Amino acid sequence: MKFFPLVWAALTRKPARAVLTLLAVSVAFTVFGLMIGLSATIDGVAQQARADRLFSVPRFSYDDGLPIAVAQRISSIPGVKLVAFQAYIPGYVQNERNHIYLNMGDAAMAQVYPDWQATPAMWEMVEHDRTGIVMSRLQAQRWHKKVGDTLTVISPQTTKADGSTTWTFKVLAICNDVLLAPDGFIFGNYDYLDKSLPLAKQGRVNEVDYVVADPAKAVGIAQAIDQAFASSSSPTQSENEKAAYAVSNNFGGMDVDLLTHEIALAGLGMILFLTANVIAQSVRERFAEFATLRALGFGDGAVIAMVVLEAAVPCLAGAGLGMVLAAFLAHHIQAIMPPGFGIPMPTITAAVYAGAFASAFALAFASAVLPVLRLMRMDIATALPRRA
Repeated sequence: MKFFPLVWAALTRKPARAVLTLLAVSVAFTVFGLMIGLSATIDGVAQQARADRLFSVPRFSYDDGLPIAVAQRISSIPGVKLVAFQAYIPGYVQNERNHIYLNMGDAAMAQVYPDWQATPAMWEMVEHDRTGIVMSRLQAQRWHKKVGDTLTVISPQTTKADGSTTWTFKVLAICNDVLLAPDGFIFGNYDYLDKSLPLAKQGRVNEVDYVVADPAKAVGIAQAIDQAFASSSSPTQSENEKAAYAVSNNFGGMDVDLLTHEIALAGLGMILFLTANVIAQSVRERFAEFATLRALGFGDGAVIAMVVLEAAVPCLAGAGLGMVLAAFLAHHIQAIMPPGFGIPMPTITAAVYAGAFASAFALAFASAVLPVLRLMRMDIATALPRRA
């Protein structure tokens, strides 16, 4: 259109302001993309969680764990068809800041967690090589491990019978990651852990995992299990996976999905405040120029289009740059964050891009509303002598 050069001239009238506006908008849309992408990931986790898979953990103290007899008793409860158990080795690699977490499970884990990419063949390898582990790709990349390498973990909380806190494992296999484990996972042999502990600490687990025959009865079975152990020395807290990974109940009960949307909206609010002020100031500085254009025959539509375009260019360009940066950060965020932080990788889908550009259009129009209204009420004869 014939007034595009006028729009470009307005944008480059004060280069420093234009560049700073573009950078601010880009940063805001980077935050927007990461937050909406994180929300999309959390939604995907909630959709993948199974309603027929449950877990029971100690109600009061994870450190003490549960007697292995709890798993045996759960397996006898009507409606439960598969039971597995696991214990944890929390620790660090080389430096205390390099947190790591190992899940040491029994052979039944392969049947209870068939969707976790660790194949039955991999589990069989761990069963035969008691010091072996299966790592997900994310964990293997984090610790720079490949099949055949050794992983040494220092776990002050898990002391061996000989007093040592150093655990050495051999990487037997590397499998794909799953959404349900955003920080990746490492599976090892429970029996090896159990037999390495002092006799007084053997025969205990941190978690019992099981699958029920009817998902509709999962909540009732979880309640029945908790009631069965309520008066024992090892009371349990049981929940089905679907409820544990529900969008409104993730990250320790905090509704991260709602929080991500609120942060994204705050970013959009910042863009609106910024661009509205920039456009308003730009129009004020060029009021006489707009009056001249009106006197030369530019209609209301042309003037409105000029102002909207002047707002749209930084918004759309910032949205594009911000989303590209968000996509880059999304693929590297787990490498950037400290080991063990556990933040999922944001999913930057086409829908997230579409939402960003739709928001940019909406913000451009909203930013131009007040300046346009002021121009529509402009008295050409009065405005012509004005100077910016």
